[in-house]
Amino acid sequence: MRQHDKIINAAAKKVLAPYGLFRQGTSRTWLDDNGYFITFVVFDSSKWSKGSFLGVGIDFLWEKSENLNAVFSYSYGEREKEFCEYNGNDDEFQIKMEEFAQLGLQKVVEYRKFKDMDYAKKCLEQNVLNTPKNRRFWEVYDLAMICFLMGDFENGVKIFETYLDILKGSFYVGDVYIEWHENFYNHCIHHIKPYLTSKETVQKMVLDMIKRRRDFFTGKPSFQKMNKDIDLLF
Repeated sequence: MRQHDKIINAAAKKVLAPYGLFRQGTSRTWLDDNGYFITFVVFDSSKWSKGSFLGVGIDFLWEKSENLNAVFSYSYGEREKEFCEYNGNDDEFQIKMEEFAQLGLQKVVEYRKFKDMDYAKKCLEQNVLNTPKNRRFWEVYDLAMICFLMGDFENGVKIFETYLDILKGSFYVGDVYIEWHENFYNHCIHHIKPYLTSKETVQKMVLDMIKRRRDFFTGKPSFQKMNKDIDLLF
């Protein structure tokens, strides 16, 4: 293992592990399991230099597109720190990485508030209302899913229909056809919309989505520390 990777991993373990986060295999990503969502703290690398960025985000575990279902991606959150280069000074880099880890921990503690679904809904609503529709493609979809999960059926249906309109209007960007947008639209029409018949039916649909993704991850060695028996409606 390269020296700067050792320093990053040591700093993350020192700061994050005592708060229940675990390392994703041998990667530079640390995970906080919260049932229906995962918070990830990632010490992103660069192709050009030794060192690290810092990103902290939530990935809600309901299903999205096929490619996104197999990875963790930013449903909420963002890159928190720009690149810190390792210049060979171990002590200096260790101090910086511990600072990165402390900031990551602060965001993890903040994002644990999303266990309260009312709080999560308010945060998602703020993002949807205060940002352009195309800022983050999944924001309206995520808001609909959280409504369904918490039993806010009528509001969830309205938001989901809005998302379908957005999705249908996004097949082309200028003259460029985005095939997966149309594929996901068809998926929504054929595999999600039929469940929009009652609060209980659509809530079970979202719970089943979450269970499938959790089962996918916990079946891999890198995710063995995820809780296999977590109660998703705590």
